[in-house]
Amino acid sequence: MPLNRQLSPDKSDILEGMTPGSPRPAASLLRAFFAPAHPIELTSTADGITGPGVFYDPVPLESFTALPEAVVAGPGAVRIPFDPEDALDRIVTERGPEHVRPLYTFSPFESHWMPATLRWHLLRHDVRQRLLAPNAFPRWPSEPCAENIRALVRDASIRAGTPAHQTPFWPNGNIYAAALSHDVDSIDVWKNGLWKPFAELEEDHGLRSSWHICTNHMKWAEKAVEELARRGHEIAWHGPRHDYRISWMPERERASVIEKARPFFSRFGVRGFRSPNYLRTSALFESLEGVFGYDSSSIDTAAEPFHPRAHTGCSTVFPFFRGNLLEMPITIPDSLTIRCLTGEDADTISAVQLAKLEWIKSVGGMALAITHPERWLSLRPAAFTAYQRLVKYIADDAGAWKALPRDIEAWWRRRQSGSPA
Repeated sequence: MPLNRQLSPDKSDILEGMTPGSPRPAASLLRAFFAPAHPIELTSTADGITGPGVFYDPVPLESFTALPEAVVAGPGAVRIPFDPEDALDRIVTERGPEHVRPLYTFSPFESHWMPATLRWHLLRHDVRQRLLAPNAFPRWPSEPCAENIRALVRDASIRAGTPAHQTPFWPNGNIYAAALSHDVDSIDVWKNGLWKPFAELEEDHGLRSSWHICTNHMKWAEKAVEELARRGHEIAWHGPRHDYRISWMPERERASVIEKARPFFSRFGVRGFRSPNYLRTSALFESLEGVFGYDSSSIDTAAEPFHPRAHTGCSTVFPFFRGNLLEMPITIPDSLTIRCLTGEDADTISAVQLAKLEWIKSVGGMALAITHPERWLSLRPAAFTAYQRLVKYIADDAGAWKALPRDIEAWWRRRQSGSPA
């Protein structure tokens, strides 16, 4: 299966709002991405090319199909024919008008009240159509545009004679970071011990993972969550309940449910949050900042079910900041999405997941995997077999920094401060 599909030149839905007058994004996205203590200098050609350095035209990127090349514009001067900061910010932060709220998020019920067979048929039909949609962006299962923009700017800087500073992306000489995570959507996982095969598999390979918990489920989950924490796993928040409402709650209501969950945060040292069904809004991110260290509601590229756009995603396999909140996108395609396209086949699931992991490794990124420990999801025989292979691959890979998301957050903050040691 190819890693990328072709795009058409028309990207009006993505490029909307990308204008030369847009606010400058955080330096960590591009200028200080490779070496926070030695940011790359970028100068607009609006005032002319006045000497050596890297210059850019203050115009939007017209197409993501193929990036235009940087060109020599004079002795020691290299010109990029678009605004790379604005393009990268637009892609990675999904900047632009808020998407229409999906109709299913108005339901007052948690998703597990719908029979699993019905959920599967609805999801399979919708997700499959999205995966087969022509010219959708970001491309699935891998979108290289953001990393290509970064590489283009770094290459331009080298061509202009700027010292090629590089702060290691990950500690101890590791090539890439790898982390495992689980979203627990229903009390069935706790009542019937469905979490155990995943935790035991990881521990048998010397790994640990993060578990995203709905606090309204703690009546059934408490003993298991305590056990997971005792065994070295990370506990994170998945909202009060799995009902899809938290992204669109009025600010006061969202602040209230966060406040009610603070004893849970303190008890388990919670650093991270993931929104049910990966639903996210700018208002949600504003509420999370100052409460959590990181959010993991984004996916680098996804066919999110029943979403107004065919594909969504932040298009990067690296963490990035939203203000002081670190965004840690899911970057390994989940087995449910692959099953929607190919059916119950462990070999195909593994082929897609491991090919994506190899691509992440090639750019030095972060491989963040997700499962849902439910009978109809990640406990399906093909899905669990594929997860066993993924866990073993990561455990056996000497180039992987095997870390919990909270450890990646701590490292990335130190790295971006200019003092990762």
